[in-house]
Amino acid sequence: MQPPGAPAPLAEWWQRLVARIIDGVILGIAYWVVNLVFTAIFVASYSSVSGVTTGFFSGFVVSLLVTVVLTAIYVGYEFFMTKMNGQTVGKMVMGIKIVPMGNMLPPGGLSNDVALKRAGGTWGGYILGVIPFLGSLLGAVLVALNGASQLWDKPLQQTFADKFVHTVVVKIK
Repeated sequence: MQPPGAPAPLAEWWQRLVARIIDGVILGIAYWVVNLVFTAIFVASYSSVSGVTTGFFSGFVVSLLVTVVLTAIYVGYEFFMTKMNGQTVGKMVMGIKIVPMGNMLPPGGLSNDVALKRAGGTWGGYILGVIPFLGSLLGAVLVALNGASQLWDKPLQQTFADKFVHTVVVKIK
């Protein structure tokens, strides 16, 4: 049975989790590559003559740049994939799709504004990594809390990002 406002049966929480794990592997590869590139740049530009203060400052700047670039990649991945067809690679594998509430399943993806707002709400917490010391942990907690919020949202099982843009995740297989 599908709840009112959902155009098809809702995706199960475990389907969404497996889809996010698949996407996490893809984004983990991006994380590894970006870290490798920025670390190589940092090591190549580091001068032992510059001293500890400059080295710490350079490392801090590299960390900030990595955080900003990775957050942009995460949000960009989610945005472009859901804009194209309402699905990330993980959602394609699991046979689920993001759709606007109360509408029929659209042939394509989400509108630009909905896709961007949802992507920002899903992954944007990682930008808090620019805050020294606890920022990365706080960002990760916010991203995880958004993902877990579907577990206590009844009857539509929406995350905070879904609620913000009025979308639901439905089964298409």
